[in-house]
Amino acid sequence: MPFATPFELGPFAVDPEGKLTPRNPEAPPTFSVQWRGRGVRAYIHPDGDQGKLILHALLGRVPSTAANPQTTVRQLSFALVRGLAGAAPPGWQIGLRPDHQLLLRATSAIPLPITALALVTEITAFLLALSPYLDLLDETGIRGSLPAMSRVDA
Repeated sequence: MPFATPFELGPFAVDPEGKLTPRNPEAPPTFSVQWRGRGVRAYIHPDGDQGKLILHALLGRVPSTAANPQTTVRQLSFALVRGLAGAAPPGWQIGLRPDHQLLLRATSAIPLPITALALVTEITAFLLALSPYLDLLDETGIRGSLPAMSRVDA
């Protein structure tokens, strides 16, 4: 069944080639996925012919000394956080929130309009690149718990 184009699909305008463009630049589209026990939120910000894909991932929480009286686990966790922040790929920033959750912010340029396939591919590539970091965090005791992903200013 052919569609009359252009048409609106949620927060996107769809052109005759099936490519997506955010309809309202002041309220960019956001959506979330879950990957290996972590919540990941995606933001698409238009900027002329280009756009920015911003991904926020809550990687886990540094264990507290109340949950684990061995202070070495906490010290190792903080050392790992510092090491990851320095070794993150270009466009990735890792920070520690006040509640000791690790927040990863990844930014990449995307073409706009973009096909749904290209958008899913971009996000999947990020998730696959994130996996070795999650393995390391899991081994250290910083595990995901699927917290609710509230909107974080992009």
